[in-house]
Amino acid sequence: MAAAERAAASAVICDAANATLAARLSPGQIVALYAPKGSEVNTARIDAFARGRGLVVAYPRVNGGARMLAFHAVPPEALAPARFELREPSADAPAVAVEDIAAFVVPGLAFDRAGGRLGWGRGHYDATLAAAPQALRIGLAYERQVVEQVAREAHDVALHIIITEVATHVVA
Repeated sequence: MAAAERAAASAVICDAANATLAARLSPGQIVALYAPKGSEVNTARIDAFARGRGLVVAYPRVNGGARMLAFHAVPPEALAPARFELREPSADAPAVAVEDIAAFVVPGLAFDRAGGRLGWGRGHYDATLAAAPQALRIGLAYERQVVEQVAREAHDVALHIIITEVATHVVA
């Protein structure tokens, strides 16, 4: 996608995600976002909306060799370059318990309409989402990333909603 097309699609996706969060979360609840890398959907618009609605926003950090991600309540400007071309909070930033997170907004390489997600292959989000079964799980993608079926393994955790610039796919 050209940069302008990607930016326009990203804005539409974020507006739909904001409507979903507004309908499902209350002020004070925690939403976990990601800082985009490469051509991933930019979540800055969601961050601003969530904070304006009184939600707590947390960002992930790869926690050494552990599969589960650590989350910290920080503003996006507090994120710093890290491994895997990620931007992460520092280890000493205010921590958020995974089980306290009400909604996870996650990136991916490909998604299917049954909630399947293909990530970067390290299993960090699957391990984290499995530890928070009560949380709403939302994937953000461009419609061209939605495929017929994503290969799944036993440890893969399905998403509840996939949001693209074309549609919000709610998993039955």
